[in-house]
Amino acid sequence: MNKIFVFLILSSLVIAGQMTTCNRCWNIGSTKCCRENKLQCDGSGCMTWSEYCNVNGVEYETIMKGCSVPLLCDKCLSVTTNSGLLIRVGNACGERKDRNAKLNYNTNICDSQLQPNNYKCPSCFRTDTSGGCESTGFVDCLGLEGQCLDYGASVILPDGKPLNVSIKGCVTSGGCDLGLAAFPGCKETNRNHITCTPAIPKA
Repeated sequence: MNKIFVFLILSSLVIAGQMTTCNRCWNIGSTKCCRENKLQCDGSGCMTWSEYCNVNGVEYETIMKGCSVPLLCDKCLSVTTNSGLLIRVGNACGERKDRNAKLNYNTNICDSQLQPNNYKCPSCFRTDTSGGCESTGFVDCLGLEGQCLDYGASVILPDGKPLNVSIKGCVTSGGCDLGLAAFPGCKETNRNHITCTPAIPKA
């Protein structure tokens, strides 16, 4: 579900060294920054997040710029279900003169990386409870999705609508370690649970 995760990573892992000046913006529901300010980062470089989410056929897009998260540089962070939800976040990092100033919305990173990886996870998606959902089938995992996600929370969508959500599906390995904060979508108001377990090899 798009935008179920509060973005908490505007400054990333601290790496000793010279301060880096990065462009900063966060525009929910758009592929363009409304304006770009400057942000000082502790040598970690700069990054642009390009999020695409499809919730029961409704598409959402969000762009964000800030300090880089080295773990995510030039990788696709994703959640895949066969139950009405998918999330794709392309993370592009810039280290040279322009840093992330010219790194605009672009999900090509995900398009090129999300190939079947011979793993699967239980899948379900509900928008009427945060207490969990019961899987009736499996979804094939893609790209770096090496874990099965079980997530439930109360969230607020970009349009201001409150929603209780429960999700099971494939997630990029490390998604739970990040607390799914690398998704720049909506605001999580009350988390019920979040667990990640190893994805299941396909026979």
